[in-house]
Amino acid sequence: MKIAVTSSSPAAKRGTTNEEAYRLYLQGMYLYEKRNLADARKGVEVLAQAVRLDPNYARAWAGKAHVHRAVANHGRSTNIHEEYQKSIEAINKALALDENLADAHSALCDNKMYYEYDFAGAERECKRAIELDLNSSLAHQIYARYLNSRGRPDEAIAEIKTASDIEPASLYHQRVYGTCLYFARRYEEAVTQFKRVAAMDENFSSTYTFLIPTLEMQGNYSEAFEWFMKLLALQKADEETVRAFQTAFQTSGWQGVLRERLKRFDQGDEAYFQGATYSAQAGNKDKAFEYLEKSYQRRELWMANLQVDPRLDVLRDDPRFDELVRRVGLK
Repeated sequence: MKIAVTSSSPAAKRGTTNEEAYRLYLQGMYLYEKRNLADARKGVEVLAQAVRLDPNYARAWAGKAHVHRAVANHGRSTNIHEEYQKSIEAINKALALDENLADAHSALCDNKMYYEYDFAGAERECKRAIELDLNSSLAHQIYARYLNSRGRPDEAIAEIKTASDIEPASLYHQRVYGTCLYFARRYEEAVTQFKRVAAMDENFSSTYTFLIPTLEMQGNYSEAFEWFMKLLALQKADEETVRAFQTAFQTSGWQGVLRERLKRFDQGDEAYFQGATYSAQAGNKDKAFEYLEKSYQRRELWMANLQVDPRLDVLRDDPRFDELVRRVGLK
């Protein structure tokens, strides 16, 4: 085993002697943490500036890889295949400069898990990242997401707790903690955690994405609708949209909301996987499988959670589901 000799100088810790490149790196990773498409795209631009200033800045290349991955994770308007290629290119740059950079290995884990569907390779890269930097909260968080996808909830919760202990101020780590509880079907604890994150920052929309279905899984449709209304306000939905959903809930309950979401789905930008969950919950299995196939073709990250997402439970006895699980490489 090789022991790397490191310097304790500020430049060594930062990975660059260029102050502006370092500032841009921090700004880019801050934008990455926001976990929305607009900020992720800004993050790519900022990190591109950082590596232009210092082309040998391995950590900034790794950061750029992570942010391209974040862009790929949003909506249907992004070109996932293109973002994957850009992420891999940045990873290769980072590893050519420093093959022992934990952030580069965790970015590779992310891509293997969510795009290549190489789950064995993903676990190797996640473990390598943690081995290289035990204090990398990002490495622990990504490994937690991997463990979620593999149906290993107790291990996932342990990993995300470690990530949160290392970096307790990270909203995304805290949100992923809630997600781990959700996939473990510990709904009451998940709701408490998501509400804690919402209290930290009510504008962090990523929280609502999972809080609403968690309440749905509990059968707490009234509160799910309250949070859905908050999400629409956060998204600056127009009055017609808000009224349509209010009417749908008043007349047909949560099923009415699901049908309204499906009616508007093709004109929106949500991931196809989400359309599949709405269809499954609304009882339209054929439409659910149609959206899942589109999600698979696009390589949406959600497909990695195919086996564990409770919203798809109604599909699991259908042979088409087993076939899809096999194609994704989860069996």
